[in-house]
Amino acid sequence: MHVDQKSVSSQTHRITYTHIKTRGPRICFMFSGLGYTYEKPLLYYVTMLMLKHGIDVVQIHYAYSKELMTKSTDEIADVMMQDIDLVLQDVLSHSDYKNIIFAGKSIGTIPLIQRVMKDEVYKDAVMLLLTPLLTRTELFESLLENTHKGLLVIGARDHYYTEEVYQLKTNTMNIEVIENADHSLDVLYTPMESLKALETVLNGIEKLL
Repeated sequence: MHVDQKSVSSQTHRITYTHIKTRGPRICFMFSGLGYTYEKPLLYYVTMLMLKHGIDVVQIHYAYSKELMTKSTDEIADVMMQDIDLVLQDVLSHSDYKNIIFAGKSIGTIPLIQRVMKDEVYKDAVMLLLTPLLTRTELFESLLENTHKGLLVIGARDHYYTEEVYQLKTNTMNIEVIENADHSLDVLYTPMESLKALETVLNGIEKLL
């Protein structure tokens, strides 16, 4: 295994990313939350799971102010894709991966749902939507049209949870609602239940791999 810390720039943007290479034929691009970074439990163990299966991992390191969340869903997607596209182009232009997986957490699901999932280039990619912002109407409506294989996970006590989530279940998209879990998929003051929630997510992902 080899780890590269890289940066890529355009005339207006510069973004860094970590590329963990297993020399396998598959790759997982990871989009973190604003405050939920790759060192936090969920994304850390999703990374470990990918590496266990010989899947390369790219962790994209972006930083935005909380003010971004006050903008429209499409504005957020456009801002983030300016950075994400730089990384996708840099990685995929230098490698020949046979399969692509995308994993987004919280705000990281916005460009994934609104842009990546609508791009014909990635029509066969597997999508892992970890605590998507389902109360944003635009995101929910986009997911209703989804045809990708994947997994959507959200906590029943997440402030972005809606009981309509089961409308999104299809033959290719699995839905996992974690009872009593919050936006971090933690069950407050109950560490063992939080660990069980994490295990549920990892088991769901492993079935797709």
